[in-house]
Amino acid sequence: MLRIITQSAEINTELQRIRNRPYRDEIQAKEVAVGEILDRIKHQGDQGLFQPFDTLTIPTNLKVSGSDLDAAYQKIPKELLDAIQTVSQKLETFYQQQLPKPWVKFEDDDVVVGKRYTPVKRAGIYVAWDQGSPISRVLMQTLPAKIAKVPEIILLSPPDETGKVPPDILVAAQVSGVNHIYRLGGAKAIAALAYGTQTIPKVDVITGTGGLDVILAKRMVHGTVTTDTPVDASELFIIADQTANETYIAADLLAQVEQDPSSAVVVLTTDLSLAQKIQTKVQQKLQDNAHGILSEKAIAHYGLIAVVDSLEQAVNITNQFAPHYLILTLADPWHIVEKIRAVGSLFIGQMTPKVIGDYLGNGGVILPPSGLIRYASSVSIETFLKPSYLMEYSPTALKKLANALEILALAEGFTGSADTMTLRLIED
Repeated sequence: MLRIITQSAEINTELQRIRNRPYRDEIQAKEVAVGEILDRIKHQGDQGLFQPFDTLTIPTNLKVSGSDLDAAYQKIPKELLDAIQTVSQKLETFYQQQLPKPWVKFEDDDVVVGKRYTPVKRAGIYVAWDQGSPISRVLMQTLPAKIAKVPEIILLSPPDETGKVPPDILVAAQVSGVNHIYRLGGAKAIAALAYGTQTIPKVDVITGTGGLDVILAKRMVHGTVTTDTPVDASELFIIADQTANETYIAADLLAQVEQDPSSAVVVLTTDLSLAQKIQTKVQQKLQDNAHGILSEKAIAHYGLIAVVDSLEQAVNITNQFAPHYLILTLADPWHIVEKIRAVGSLFIGQMTPKVIGDYLGNGGVILPPSGLIRYASSVSIETFLKPSYLMEYSPTALKKLANALEILALAEGFTGSADTMTLRLIED
């Protein structure tokens, strides 16, 4: 049952337990095995892929063929294809607005400064269809890469028991601009993208979520390639007052654990009566929940309703925890929006369920681990762009700044840096 807690000390203890919930005891045991996979594929390429490091089935022909791609369209309902295309178009518009603009400024004394962005040469997208929301994961990774004008987008996804990638993933990949698709999963997929093999080319950026082996593999190859922040289990927080609708909130909580049974769901409210109504409504909905025991266990283990003294306390708890998602179901939600400093995606008002972000932007399904929202961000256009600054100084401009820069360089012990300016001025 979804628990109600009213004591501040107990709320803090429970939130700390929830933060530390998944994977912690498994990491050390997995690291050795994942490291071996990475090392063998790094040195053996394709030959390393087919060695039995794990239980994943590896098809002989890794690349998805053109006939498989064509057939995928025939295997999904027309209404699903229409939905994928509609959402893809909406997301393209959303991401287009985020595209950073290069700029150049011409200052006094013939000084030119600016900033430009160039796309990476090749992006690697990993999509695990057993992790929930595979279609939206495809769209929300590939479309930013497409808008960034990455020349080559490669998608890897584990095959099912028949050696195939699910057709909905194949269709979403084609609609969103993927160039090549390979049937490969787990740490092997990350290793192949990071180091390259005879079949799968090395990429510059790897994004995507998966199980613990994928998380560890991405951490280990970071530096060899750029990776998005490895994703752990997610959290949904809801701040609610007495005006909130308990039916909506119960539905939001169950929708979150339906996507990820290890997800934490936390309601912070000032109203004990609302807390009790939410608890009852969740219990009622669990009786008819399609995911049954999994959702019930998730709610019991990682669900919580915390009755707080004030909205200010709710905001402080949220900022301290830094959850992935936050819904504000308040009479005046905009009053506290500016006080929210550390969340991944923010959904404002009664009529804005988190599912909107899952399918229509806000990085809804590709976010950093718990707590890292303070300094990390979700997959976006910038993930696939390399910024570079440019500047040009004239002799007049250099003369005006040279003395100050020379003093700073010498104060820090960099005599060579000071020489780079003084020599230019002497020769001029």
